[in-house]
Parts: sequence; structure tokens; C-alpha cells
Amino acid sequence: MTVILEGGAGCGKTDLVEGFAQYAKGSGAVVLAARDIDFSSDFPAGPTTTADSVWFQKSCDHIETLAEHAPVVICLDDPRGYEEPNRRRLLEATRRQLRNSRVMLVLTLLPFGGSDGWDVHCELLRQPNLHWIRLLPLDRGQTAVLWDSLHGAPEGGPHGELHDGPPGTALSEELHAASGGNPLLVRALAEERDMNGRFAHRTAWPCSGGLFAQVALDCVRDSGPLAASVALGMAALREFSSRENLAAVLRLDPAQVTRGENVLYLAGLVDAWRLRHPVIESAVLKHPGFGQRSDILLRVAELLREHGAAARVTARYLLDIGGVAASWQAAILQRAADEALAIDDASFADACLALALDASTDCWERARLALKRSVVMLRTEPWRAEEQYLETTGTGCACGAERCDAQAVLRARLLIGCGRVGEGTEMLRAVAPPPRDTLRDVPHPSHFDETWPWLFCVTPGVPDAWSVWIPSGGTASEKDGGGGARADEDRFSFCLGRQHDRIRGVHEIEEQLTASRLGDTTLALIMPELWHLSAVGRPDLADEWCAHFLREATDRGVEGWRQLLTAIKAEIALARGALADAEILAREAVEHGGTVPGYWLCGGPLTTLITVCTATGRYEEAARLLGRPLPDAFFRSIYGLGYLRARGHFLLAVGRPHLALSDFLTVGRRSDGWDLPFAARPPWRIDAAEAWLRLGNEHEASQLLAAHQARTAEGESPSGPWLRVRARLAEPHERPGLLTRSAERFQASGNVWELTRVLADLAEAYQHLDQPAHADLTLRKARQLADEGGAGPLRERILSLGLGGRSAPRAARGPVHRIDPAAKLSESERRVAVLAARGLTNREISTELFITISTVEQHLTRVYKKLDIASRQELPLYLELGLPETA
Repeated sequence: MTVILEGGAGCGKTDLVEGFAQYAKGSGAVVLAARDIDFSSDFPAGPTTTADSVWFQKSCDHIETLAEHAPVVICLDDPRGYEEPNRRRLLEATRRQLRNSRVMLVLTLLPFGGSDGWDVHCELLRQPNLHWIRLLPLDRGQTAVLWDSLHGAPEGGPHGELHDGPPGTALSEELHAASGGNPLLVRALAEERDMNGRFAHRTAWPCSGGLFAQVALDCVRDSGPLAASVALGMAALREFSSRENLAAVLRLDPAQVTRGENVLYLAGLVDAWRLRHPVIESAVLKHPGFGQRSDILLRVAELLREHGAAARVTARYLLDIGGVAASWQAAILQRAADEALAIDDASFADACLALALDASTDCWERARLALKRSVVMLRTEPWRAEEQYLETTGTGCACGAERCDAQAVLRARLLIGCGRVGEGTEMLRAVAPPPRDTLRDVPHPSHFDETWPWLFCVTPGVPDAWSVWIPSGGTASEKDGGGGARADEDRFSFCLGRQHDRIRGVHEIEEQLTASRLGDTTLALIMPELWHLSAVGRPDLADEWCAHFLREATDRGVEGWRQLLTAIKAEIALARGALADAEILAREAVEHGGTVPGYWLCGGPLTTLITVCTATGRYEEAARLLGRPLPDAFFRSIYGLGYLRARGHFLLAVGRPHLALSDFLTVGRRSDGWDLPFAARPPWRIDAAEAWLRLGNEHEASQLLAAHQARTAEGESPSGPWLRVRARLAEPHERPGLLTRSAERFQASGNVWELTRVLADLAEAYQHLDQPAHADLTLRKARQLADEGGAGPLRERILSLGLGGRSAPRAARGPVHRIDPAAKLSESERRVAVLAARGLTNREISTELFITISTVEQHLTRVYKKLDIASRQELPLYLELGLPETA
């Protein structure tokens, strides 16, 4: 008798054979295993020799002799085909000499004959008294019963979800989906769950590289080489796995593919032409013993490209291979990077660009890819993007040339991205091509026609306009989509990322922002616009737009952009005089930036934080922040200018005007040496004039203020800071007018802290002119603003002015009210309110305006109602000073 136990790997054939062997032995039968029978000589492939026949006959006689005394059961469990010759010889023996003996042959076999396929089936069909037992995977109910017997009430599903109570429908589905009903895989899941539960922090279950993955690999190996090859193809194709695609990738006949898939299916490993679980896919794909992995992955990539799959899908296989062998593969990687960036997958995009960069041999292409990687890095580590690539970019080149223009341009571009404008532009001048008109007979390098302008695409903190030569005769702005470059072949001229080189209207800026969505190129257009809105006196609008883009970055999960916009919002808050908000935002950005110094980090949020600490009188903390390490050559970058100004103001605050003056003059030398547009230059002359005044040198201060005003655009009004410092040089009777104008500028821009400083100066000017009413009124409002802003030293100064004045300041009766933007006063109401705010009585107002007292009272009643206040002491600041209502 011959009994065949057929089933997939891990489905219980061995357990059943061993159990039957124990039963037969207990019943008095002689049980023989493969090791008890020596058929080790080679089975004759050709004509049988006399020696072989003698040897074969002796073996059969031995088994027949045993069978005369007791039944003989021969169990041959051959999961991997190691005993294939013994199996064939035993089948031959049972068909011939042992046919009438009490011999039972029990064999295990993979479905469809395993590795031998139909050959072994044909041989088995010749066996007399053949019994075939097929073991199928467990169904869902049987899987749940087995799980319950192994583990009791489960606590988690195959994907890590926790459950209470006995296996329910959902858990049974999950267990069966992961194991396919393979009992060995179910046991592996249970054991891995137990192992995972011993740790305080549970990992994903089943996990990559865990027990379940290892057992699945064993089942694949035990399924034979054909099934293992099909499994590798399935793991490579993933969601594109099908019989046709597998046949094409593995170069097998479709019938062979179907047979391999059936073997895997009956082992519970596959479902619908895919391996059941991602953990199994990963394990099979990483295993080195399943054929030519790289070749199969490359065939899959070629197949998907021919079928028009997305570049991002094809690129996954190229990344798994880890190399590029053809030009189409490099192109696929670059397109895949763009597709990944469109869905904010920065890590995948960077991996594609890195592989394309490693494979590229063209210098300009390598420069472009390296620069693009630095732009992508803004999404993840914005404070280190440019300088990290600058550190790895030398003057040499992979091509071996001593002087490579592409490397020089890349390095210059990265230097400029770090704010090192002078060094970058010098490098560019050295490699820039001459205009065609000047050298008609000299061939013009082709890479300067297309690659060159791309290298100067705008990015945050980098010049947003370049005067590079454009072969079509157009301007750079026509090439870069409105970057604002000027066609100037004599020199490199650019606008800093924080400022434009021309004054733009608020409406024009808002149109640009309305049409923009955060992206790797638009970010460089958005950030300068936000800075520009703040610079033209509309930090309120800048704050609203910054909050809008900050929400977008947060919703999309782009952490690097969120950090950048947080830092900008901190600077805008400082421009509004909202010191508390500026500190919170700047501190968050600095903490995210870490301890590694970066140009942007030190020149942006760190500088903002130093300024806030100085303004609020926390000089020890400001000194500690000033002691943080700075990048190399930081003071040769544009980011160093703002830092030097912040340090200078700190030195002024702690009584070191000489050192402050040195910092301010250094800012001037650097900004003038780089030939920055006036709008992009910090107002260092105003800062230096204030330092000279602290030193008692009014002549130098006057000259600096005059020089500053001479450089402003024709017809442009003096700025608030200029008017405030200029008032200190004016005659006493001229100071209130200058300071009032300065207050109007700061009121219009919404800078509360600067407005408070000016009001303190204005109150002091009134006191010197012996005008206590105006001084008290101004001090009261200055104190209200100082209390709200939290500027400690400024509040102390205001209090000292109040105590030293001719009369004590009036206490405000009731809370400070801010104007409701919807509340609009008529012109008559405004005139009455302004005079009332200045302390005039109703009779004095009626005399001044030639109206009756009753009319004054009616106007004031309507004013109080519209502004939601109870008395004239609570009238808003802008009314009392006659300042404009809107920013």
C-alpha cells in the first residue's frame, strides 16, 4: 500500500506522519524511516548494471524479511527533496518485489508534485493500492479555534490592535488574512505575540524580521525552487503581480507560474497573486537565496515603465536595486522625485535625487541635482540645508578636471544661499560666460543656455533675481516666471530674499500671495513677500498671510517649512512690537534648530530672540544667547548684519556705546561693500547716530542722519526711527513735532513697542517745554502700552518720568479698551473726541469748534457708545494724539 500525504509547506504533513508512525509502532508494526534504509548508491540513469541489481535485490529482501514477522511501515517525510533518490527507489520496490508483502509506504509530497511536477505524479499513478490524502489550509473558524487553543483569549490583532475576549469575527478575519490558514504561521503569530507582550513598548505585530517572517521564509523555501522563484516575483511586483507579469519578469511559461502560485496558495502564503502580508513580501525580497534579485527588480522596473506606470512606482525598484545603469533610469528617478514632492514625500524624493546624483557623470547635471537636494532639505532640516551641501562641495569635480565651472557655480550658489554674497558673486564673475555680442567668434558653452539660469532659481534666503545672460535676449524674469531679475550684463545684480530692490504696492504683493501655494519654488517667492509687507509698514497683513501659509505647512505635515514660517512670524511679531509673541515663536524655532549653528538660524530666530530679551531688560539671557556658537564666516554673510545690529542694541542697553558703534559701522561697511539695494540695507546710519549721541558726539550723529536721508527715494517721507533720533538733535520746541510724526509712522505700521518708546520721548519733550497736561496724557498712554508689551526697562523709564514730572499722571478709570475695527466715527464726532482726549472741557470744546455744549455732549455720548467706553479717560491713543485710525 502506498499513502501520499499532499499539502503545502507548514500545513501539518510532518505532524501527521509522525503521529501515524507512533500509532503503527504501538500496534506492533515495524516502522522504518529514511535513515533506516540505505539506498545511497546512485540510481541508474541508463541501463542497470549487475552490481546495481544485486544491491537493489538485497535491500528489497531485507524489507521483505521484516514484513514476514510484522507489518512494515516506511515513513518518508521529504520536505525539501533531499531524499528524492530514496523515494524513487522505494516506489520502484513497492511496485515490484514488495507488491505482495505487508509493507505500507507513507510519503509526504508538495502539491502538484513539488519540484518534480507532473513526473512524480505519473510515477505515483503506477503504484498499486494507492491512497491520496490532501491537507488543505485551515478555514477562518478553524484558525480561530487553533489560536484559542494556543493562546486563549487574544489581546491583539495581527496589525497591533488590542482586543478583549474570545476571537471575534474581526480578529478571525485578521488572523486568517495574515496566515492564510497555515497552522505553522498561526503558531508563529501566537509566539511572536507572546514575545512582544513581554516588553513594555510593543512593536508592530507581526514585525519585519520577526518570527512570523522567518517561518514564512521557511515555508517558501520548503515549497521548492519554482515556488520560491514565483514568490520572489510576487514580492517584487507587489500590487502589479499577475500571472502575465510574473511570466514576463521571471521568464517562465504561464503554466509554470500557475503551478508555483498554487503551491504557495496551498501553503497559505498568497492570495490573489500576491503574498499575503507585507512582512512576507519584505522578507522574501531581502533574502539572498531566492535567485537574481537585482535582475528581477530591474525587469519589473522596465515592465512598469513600458506599461506607463507612474515614475514614483518605477523608482521604488531602482532604489531597491541601489544603482542606475541606463539613462532612462536616471530620468525616471528625477520624475519620481518631482511626483514625491507633489505629495510632500521629501524622504523618497531625496533618495531618488541621491541615486540619480551618484549615477550622473555630467558635471552640470550633478550640480543641478545637488542644488535640488539642498532645496528638498528645506522640508526637513531648513536651518542646515545650504551649509550642509556647502561642506561637501569642494573645488574639484568627479570628472577629474582641475577647474570645473559647474562645481564653481554650485559652490557660489550655495555660498549665496548661506548669505555670503561677496564670495559667491566673485566666484560667479570668474565663470560667467561673456555676452555673445562681445565675442562673436568664440563658441558659447551650451550649458550656460539652459542649466545656468536654473541654478539661480529662487529659494528662501537666496537672491531672488539674477542678471545672468539670457540667450534669447529676454530678461531673467521672463525665464524664471517673475522672479524680478534685471538684464544687466555688466555685473551680477540681485535682490536679497528678504527685500526687493524696488518699492512694490501692497495690492501687488497680495495678488502674488493670493496666487501662491507652498511649494519648493514658490516658497522662495512667498517668504520675500511676507518680509516686504512688513517692511512697507503692513506687518498686520504680513502676519495674516504668514499664519495662512503656516497653517498650510502644518496641514501638509512639512515640518521644515513650518519652522521657517514660524521664524518669519516671529520677525513679523517683532515688527509689530508684540514682544511676547515674538519670543514664543522665535524660541520655538531656535529649539527646533538644535545646537548646530546655521546661517539662517543665527541670523533669523536667534537674532529675534536676542532683540526681545534686550527690549525686555533680560540682559543676562541676551548675553547667554550671544554666546552661542556661530557658523564659520557668519559675519561675512548677510545674516550676520541683523545679528550685529541686535548685538549693537544690546551693547547700547548695557552702557557700551563704543562697542555698539563698532558693530553698527561694521554693518555699514559690509552692506555697502556688497552693493546691496538700498531697500535691502539695514538702517545702520540711524543705529550709529544713536550710538554717537550716547557718546555725546552730535556732529557725527547729524552727519549720519543726513547721509541716510540723502539716500532715501525721492519724495519718500522720513521713517519713524529717523524722526525719533533726529528729534534728539532738534531744538526743544521742534521735538514734539518730530516725535509726533514718528509716532504716526509707528502707529501706522502697528509697531507698539517702538510707538511706546516714541511716546516716552514725546512726554519728556513736553515736560522740558513745561506742558504738564500733554506730558501726563502722553505718559498715561505710554504706560498702558508698556504694561501690555512687557518691556521692563521702558516701563521703568516711563514711571520715572511720571514721578519726576510737574504733576502726577492721571490714573485710568477702568480697563484699557482697544478700538473695534467696525466702529467708525463721523468727522464731527472725531473732532470732538480728539479735543476731549486732550483734556479740554465740554465748554472749551464748544468754544473751539463753535458748537453748543449740548452738541458736544451728544457727540461724546455717541463716541462712547461706538468705542464701548465709559469716559474720556478711556479714549483710544490714536484719538488723543491725533494719529490715523488705520494702519
